[in-house]
Amino acid sequence: MATLNPPLKHRIFTSYGEPLEFKRGLEKVPVKKIQRKLNVRWKHIVLFFLAIAGFFFGLMKGYLYLINCDDFAVKKSEIACRQEFVGLDIRALLNASQLHNLLLLDIGSLQDRIEAHRWVKEARLRKVFPSTLKVEIKEREPAAVLKAGESFLMIDRDGVWLERLASSEDVNLPLLLDSASFGESYQDKLALAWKCLDALTPEQRLEVEALDLSDPGSVSLYLLGQMTRLVLGGERFSERLAFIRTYKDTMEVQNGPLEYIDLRFDDRIIFKPLPVVEMAAVPNPREEVN
Repeated sequence: MATLNPPLKHRIFTSYGEPLEFKRGLEKVPVKKIQRKLNVRWKHIVLFFLAIAGFFFGLMKGYLYLINCDDFAVKKSEIACRQEFVGLDIRALLNASQLHNLLLLDIGSLQDRIEAHRWVKEARLRKVFPSTLKVEIKEREPAAVLKAGESFLMIDRDGVWLERLASSEDVNLPLLLDSASFGESYQDKLALAWKCLDALTPEQRLEVEALDLSDPGSVSLYLLGQMTRLVLGGERFSERLAFIRTYKDTMEVQNGPLEYIDLRFDDRIIFKPLPVVEMAAVPNPREEVN
């Protein structure tokens, strides 16, 4: 009997051989690249070094031309500042420096020389090609007059001496006094003085004639035209000065002129009347501390 589908055991399979594999596409055939060797000859090396030498030679010639060209010589200097005498001093310094080529100008060194001027706080220099130098000056601001011995020195907030004065009355600035002539703790005493002045109101600052910094950590004030020393301590300056201004006249009516009023202690007021013998010859606060 014929069958269309013979039993499994009678089916013919391929003999043991390579298994069939499914392939999506044909494998790519590798392409062989032809590698050529570059033959470097001595002529190539010579030409390479000649090209480099020519390049640097051209740079050198260009540099020499620029530093010797009159187009880049400093022909003009512009100075911006508020004080005329400061501008004249800086102009004289620039002229003495013999500025030549703007490209070769050492801005840092020149800036240091300008800032060595006692009135110059900061200097900004800028090259404006082809031949201009611009200088902007930030000047120091006078802040007080310092009495050191018999000398009156005008200083800024950094404590830099600006000018020597014949008298503290030559300028409308507070006078700073110290029994040690500021030989010790100079910056600490200045910091305390600025702390006190900054804490006062504009009206109170106008009344202040002198600050005595002889006592460590304490400020004593002298008001304009008055001989009483007002001891304020190291804090609450405006509040304590306002309190003294309120009751000072009453205290003097009851006790006579006062030598000092001490408000360093919150729970008490310490004051001392001026002795009758000394009332006729009261020393000026500008002269009593040396």
